[in-house]
Order: sequence, then structure tokens, then C-alpha cells
Amino acid sequence: MTEIDKEISKRIAALRYLLIFGILILHTPPYVPLAETGPGFFDFIKALFQHAVFRASVPVLTLISGYLLFSSQSDLKFKKLISKKVKTILIPLILFNLPVAIAVYFIQAHQLTGHTFSLNLYPFNFLTWLNAILGAFASPINFPLNFLRDLFLLSIISPIFGFILRRHAWLGLVIVFFLFRFDFDGQLFLRNTMPILFYVGGMAAIRGWNLRKLDRFAPLLLATFILMCILIIVFKIEDRTYLRLVAPFLIWPAASLLDNNWLGEWLAKLSKYSFLTFLAQGPLFLVAFLIYKNIFSWIPYWIFWVTTPVIIALFLAQVYNYSVRFFPQAMNIILGNR
Repeated sequence: MTEIDKEISKRIAALRYLLIFGILILHTPPYVPLAETGPGFFDFIKALFQHAVFRASVPVLTLISGYLLFSSQSDLKFKKLISKKVKTILIPLILFNLPVAIAVYFIQAHQLTGHTFSLNLYPFNFLTWLNAILGAFASPINFPLNFLRDLFLLSIISPIFGFILRRHAWLGLVIVFFLFRFDFDGQLFLRNTMPILFYVGGMAAIRGWNLRKLDRFAPLLLATFILMCILIIVFKIEDRTYLRLVAPFLIWPAASLLDNNWLGEWLAKLSKYSFLTFLAQGPLFLVAFLIYKNIFSWIPYWIFWVTTPVIIALFLAQVYNYSVRFFPQAMNIILGNR
């Protein structure tokens, strides 16, 4: 078992909250395709964060997830692993999709809004509902949770990855890259970069990579990442696959800039709010946008875009604090024993 020192754990915690808050910014509606980005400065900033910078959030979180799983050698204890992942991933996936599915069914049945949802849940269809709750065939109704759907599948196949990693790690990387980069898995994984980065995280754990080796280049790597993101927006590069693949190797060492300072300490303390913030963001953004569009549309949109992620993050932090204090057992189940 690979021991994770306290400083690395603290960096992971700080990055986790920063990246999940970045996902809030990424998901602030409405979605505007990169090709339709306007000419203004705000349009550029919005596109920069939503189409480039925080597109790196899931790749970095995926690599960290692979590192943590293989560091604990959980892949060698399959029954225990599955039992744990059912609690930590599958149950929250269901609990944060089912109420949304029921609400959408009610809204569609009574035609309460003209908003177009990703799935038509009325009239009832078993396979559509199975997909809405579990993401069986595509993104679930609470669409950000497609990350959990893929992460659960990666946990299931992690013993296969572990077997390869301990025998032919580099050959395995080549095979995994081509298998998933070019979608030979079909629709098994919704994000084709996730298995690759999960595997690389496993390599870092099993082969004992020095996770601080590139820290001395942190400012340069951060600048490189930002430059890549700017070029993507300027030249409207639609295929961001290689940004996702490269970003973790730029962002992880760049995160050393958070080590042993007040900002890193503050973000690490906020990490406890990360999972609830990630789980509950989708429906809150929908409600917030419908209220804005129908009641407060006179407010400039840039104010909505800047303030809504902050308001949602603050609201969910208070929900977490209140719920953990008064309903600790329920929260333990809802958040997967986290």
C-alpha cells in the first residue's frame, strides 16, 4: 500500500474544492457553443472558463481518483471495493437523480414550463427512467453526475487495470489509450479520457512516482496551461481531448503554489463541502436560471453568471453544516459515508 503523506493529501483536498467550484462555473447556464462565442470581453472570459480552463476539472479529479484507489490497493479486494463504491458512488448517484426525475416527470406531465429537458420522462418508460436514475445508456437526468456513473464503472474494471499495471504498465497504457481514445468501448464510458487518466493515476500509485518532481516548474506549467486555454478560445478549437489529457500534468504541479499558504489551507478546509456541492448543483442551476429568465431578466446576464456559482456554493455549504449537525446519519448515507 502506498502511503500518502499529509502535504499531498492536503493538496488533493485543496484541488478538489477548487476544481468542483470550477465545475459550478462550467455549468452556469445557458450553454453557448464555442463557435457561437460573441465578440465582447465578457464573452471571451465566459468561454475561456467554460470551454477551456474548467474543462480540466474532471480529468484532474479522475487521475486523483485512480491514484487514491490504487494507492490503497483496493483493486486487490474486489468484494470490499464494490461494497464501498456502492455506498460512496452508486447510492448518491441514485439519491440525487431520483428526486430530479420525479420532478421532471411532474413538470412534463402538467406542462409547467417550456424548458426542454435532456430526457422525456412522461409518459413513463422503464428504460428511459433507468437511464435517468443510473445513466445506464447515457447521461442521467442530473447531468453532472455522468462523472459518477463513469467512475463507478472504472471501479468495477479496476482489478483488470491493476493486473496490467503490475505486469506490463507501459504496454497497458498504450492499449488503454487506443482502446478508449478512439471509442472502441462504444458507449460504455461517456468520457473517453476518463479510463486513460484513471489508469495513469494507477501508474503513479503502483510505480511510486514522485508527485513533487515537477513542482519547481509550477509557474511555467500554469502559464502553459493558461496559454493553451486562451488559444483554444481564440482559434475556436472544438476538439479539446488533448487539453483534457495534458491538463492534469500541468495543473497538479501548478497546485504546489497552494502548498503551505493561507489559500491552500482555506481551500483544503472547504473540501468537506465538495461532494454535496457537486451532487446538488444541477437542479439548483436549473431553478436559478428559470427564476432569472422569468423574473429577473432585467439584471445584466454577467451579474447572474458571476454571482450564481458563489450563491449556490454558499447555500450548499450551509445545507451541509445544518444537515450534518441535525441529521448526521442521513447525511452519512446521502453522501456515501464521506
